[in-house]
Amino acid sequence: MNSFQGSERLIFEYIQHHACNISNISAKQIARDTFTTTTSVNRVCKKMGYKSYTELRYRFLRDHFSPAPVEPDVGPQADNIVAEVSRLLTHSSHIYLYARGVSLTSLNYLSRFLSLASLPHLILNDMHQLTRVSKGTLVLISKSGETQSLIEMARNALRKGLKIIAITREGSTLAAISSLCWPLPIDINAVSLYQREGQLELLSAVDRIGCRLLQHDTV
Repeated sequence: MNSFQGSERLIFEYIQHHACNISNISAKQIARDTFTTTTSVNRVCKKMGYKSYTELRYRFLRDHFSPAPVEPDVGPQADNIVAEVSRLLTHSSHIYLYARGVSLTSLNYLSRFLSLASLPHLILNDMHQLTRVSKGTLVLISKSGETQSLIEMARNALRKGLKIIAITREGSTLAAISSLCWPLPIDINAVSLYQREGQLELLSAVDRIGCRLLQHDTV
């Protein structure tokens, strides 16, 4: 598994945080904003599984803004899920967030939106912190949906009567046991958490939820 340290991690997190505006951002801008070089930007993109930043931007635009193929009806459309997630968060007495590994970047991104929307919340660092929790909503973010600590956290929360919102891979264990799930078409064969569009899918989902929260029009 690839790992990013120092300036490479800054570039990686910059790309994730600006995923939804990637079409308007050049490699030079990323290098300038992170005090690095375009060579470093392209090196990070190669570790993510792309030949260059140009390919990363092309692939993201193609996969996220091209007309989607018609699929069988498998449940609420994305807009309905965004509305329901936003409604649940807005009306929840307590909000708890939990993720592991690289998915923490997406979790921190959601935390910023919640803060801007004046919604108090707590980021859990350990599954045992749930021991004293008795009500509220737990948000879990996972690329694979098979991380054991998140699955155990979800099951414990359900036993306590909490509502579970999961942003994760469709068809995963976590998706199946959650109260409300945004199922993402993430390729489970892309094993590395740093490869392909998996993390961008998570950031894109969080971005849509966050923007909806800031509109103050949930019902």
